[in-house]
Amino acid sequence: MNWSVSVLSTATSDTEPTIVVNFESGKYVFNTGEGTGRSWLQSRRHWRKARGVFLTSVGTQRCSGLAGVLMFCADASIQAVKVMGPPGITHYLASMRSYCKRLTMSVKVMEVPSAPPVYAAGNLDEPQPAYTDENIRLYAIPLHAVPASPAEGENTAAVHGKRKRSPSPDSSFKRPAPSDPAAPTTSDEDLEHVPRPLLERIAESGFSPLELSGEDAEEWRRMVVANMFPCSPPAEEPIKKRKQKQKDVTPPVVAEAEPQPVQPQVDPIMYNAAYAHRSRRLPPFAHPDSGPATLCYIVVGPRVRGKFDAARANALGVQGKLRALLTQGQSVSFMVDDGTGNMVERTVMPEEVVGPSEQPHVTMILDVPTPEHIPELVASFTENPFYARFRSKAEEDAKEYHVHAVFHLCGPGVLEDERYKAFMRGFADGVHHLISSREHGADNATFTTAAYSQLRLNQLDPDMFPPHHYSVLPRRDLSLVPGLPPLVELLQHNRLVDVRPPRKPCLDVLAQQYDHFHPAITGSQGVLLPPAVADVFRKSRAKVKQLAAARDTSKKPGDDVEIIPLGTSSTVPSKYRNVSSTLVRIPGWGSLLLDVGEGSWGQLARMYGDDIDSWTSGVWELLRDLKCIFISHMHADHHIGLAKILAMRKLMNPPPSQPLYVVGPRHTLVYLREQSEVEDLGVDQADGNGIITILSDMLNWKPVRPFWKMHKNSEPYVDEERSQQAAKNMCRALGLESFTTVDVSHGTRCYGVVVKHSDGWSIVFSADTSPSDNLVIAGEGATLLIHEASFADDQEEMAEQKAHSTCGQAIDIGQRMDAQNILLTHFSARFPKMLPVKTGPPSGRGRTLALALDHTRVKIGDLWKLDAYLPAIECNFADTVAEEGDGEQEAATVSW
Repeated sequence: MNWSVSVLSTATSDTEPTIVVNFESGKYVFNTGEGTGRSWLQSRRHWRKARGVFLTSVGTQRCSGLAGVLMFCADASIQAVKVMGPPGITHYLASMRSYCKRLTMSVKVMEVPSAPPVYAAGNLDEPQPAYTDENIRLYAIPLHAVPASPAEGENTAAVHGKRKRSPSPDSSFKRPAPSDPAAPTTSDEDLEHVPRPLLERIAESGFSPLELSGEDAEEWRRMVVANMFPCSPPAEEPIKKRKQKQKDVTPPVVAEAEPQPVQPQVDPIMYNAAYAHRSRRLPPFAHPDSGPATLCYIVVGPRVRGKFDAARANALGVQGKLRALLTQGQSVSFMVDDGTGNMVERTVMPEEVVGPSEQPHVTMILDVPTPEHIPELVASFTENPFYARFRSKAEEDAKEYHVHAVFHLCGPGVLEDERYKAFMRGFADGVHHLISSREHGADNATFTTAAYSQLRLNQLDPDMFPPHHYSVLPRRDLSLVPGLPPLVELLQHNRLVDVRPPRKPCLDVLAQQYDHFHPAITGSQGVLLPPAVADVFRKSRAKVKQLAAARDTSKKPGDDVEIIPLGTSSTVPSKYRNVSSTLVRIPGWGSLLLDVGEGSWGQLARMYGDDIDSWTSGVWELLRDLKCIFISHMHADHHIGLAKILAMRKLMNPPPSQPLYVVGPRHTLVYLREQSEVEDLGVDQADGNGIITILSDMLNWKPVRPFWKMHKNSEPYVDEERSQQAAKNMCRALGLESFTTVDVSHGTRCYGVVVKHSDGWSIVFSADTSPSDNLVIAGEGATLLIHEASFADDQEEMAEQKAHSTCGQAIDIGQRMDAQNILLTHFSARFPKMLPVKTGPPSGRGRTLALALDHTRVKIGDLWKLDAYLPAIECNFADTVAEEGDGEQEAATVSW
């Protein structure tokens, strides 16, 4: 049974390491940082047969792409996915209940106990795997930060001493039994298994989930997750596959049929008692005193049986089904002629006709975020005799397990710590070490299609289309780091490692074939445009020059306000476009973000550069200048990137000296606080310079239904006076006259916004909506209308069904509003290039229409240039798509 490991992404400006273990019958995904779904699209690999997501930690760094990955899996007709992680992963997933849900998929959550198992000297028993199926056995090792004592200092020998552990009266180093409250937990418990006392509490008048604690609180979270994914899981594999008792037996491989579309199986009885309380806050979560755990994983492949000796079997008279029994490790007996005419019984043992079995092949994913995590890592592979076999140079251990590759996810200061280098050298010399470290690695482009397109457009207008920030050179050459093992290399995305049969790491040929960006920037000739494209570029530049000479050069209010679309795709990302987000930069005042789809942080970092040394310039300077984030509604493509930006802001040193205001619906305000219990996002910070939330309902242009009052006592952040006062402070910080939300028509609670500045200009943002009279009235005379145009003009019926707008409808709203400029965005993934605009230019003197493009940097006063460049942009896209080999409908079958 052959298997491999592929590197989907690594530590760059816009991605975190995601590693995929590949078998013919299943895929196992390790970590889902932001942008994982888009990385998978870029890799041209498919999601089918994904069985599980295994997270090394809980928080934005390793799981901010989890919601997107789960929805991608559901839309790929995957019926069941397992999610494993340290304590807190159930709470983290349950916090997504308002935006991450699928009726056609089952999700089973498994938490690995935070407390390290107790090791008993001389006990060689195998620990309980955290996960197992016919392909892999997975062992999870929890790590915690252990600050070095003053006596230890840099003494590496002290690391190998015994670490303090809680004694165990009835176990060696095995994991807790299933009955133990700390045992791995799942989300698919049947209703009858829910403890009766909890059900009785839920039924009581005045029940609140906030009152729950301990196992009741954890059970509540599991119930919430079960309601998010209420589909019944598919039947388990036949028991006969699991009855193999011989270690040297590989279960037979059964070809897996292509997945068929899954029909929703939703019935009210499938929802459990937590469903009625789905809008209420989760029970509080807190990490144990030892702090949040980080997991390291050991992936052990199957033990492959030896080769069957057919000639020897013939000589012994073994025929037919008896051969199959021997290959399964069973002895067989049958009658044979002894040569004298008498029939005697002959017994044949498996070892007589089957060669020695092949030892299991092994790979590891070791996440070590700080040097303080090194002591527990080292102790796990020294105190535990079973784990010590994997980190060994002994020949007898190599015969038992073949460790082929170790993936090291190293935080700051880890790789060059002498203790860690000594730990790495403890592995056999033939082990390949692939290292992800921001202090050492390059910052290559992950989304090469978009980067290459931007590189070409930069030749059209260098100011409007700046190239992505990147670096193809490692920050530090590993050859200059003394004391590393022999086979060591930096982790690169699209790297393939064949584990069985074992081969050295290589680049994915398919990914190389379609990567036009890196050859262009590393080649001597740079970017060479095809003659036809170059000619269109030249004509467009000439047209812009001609129009500029005839334009009125007098400055108007708002002309210098900069608009930077960060994501212009609707619903799902594509290789060409990220999901919704628009940055508005107000000179002398600061910046605001209109929606923040997943990957918005990475888009900002590629736009402005990631200064990871001092955190003072580039994207960090912009982050310090960011004063408002507006979330229009709870559809995932509009806000999943919020927590990542807040987490990065929390890392700033020195910390910000002013607050960041987040305006959004109640569900946004709730999940931010719930996720802040897992990872500090700076919400309601004591010094007043963290995150201040504002309920968008309170800023509406007309009174709305006061639904929030039912939560007012337990949720002070929905208080009307509090939100309105915070909004006044926000307006003062940005120089705004007003910041008004407008309820629009989208089939769910959704707000557009009208931003009026004291300098006399205004911006209207439609959010997702079908044509809205409210927006026309509230935004009358806008300087700029940013309006969604999800569908083409010939798709009005589809637009109406999905409560979106066509291009022509968006233009009509702008004309009725008397907007001076119209910028269309939020294009359906059905259009990988540019939305076909069949409607004529908007009527009205001086009115400008332009189509948004990711990473365009344009001032409102220069939007006419973007319009004039449209033929060149379309030509560039058409040529790029031809080079990439993409069709018009590349993402039409995937939908959030």
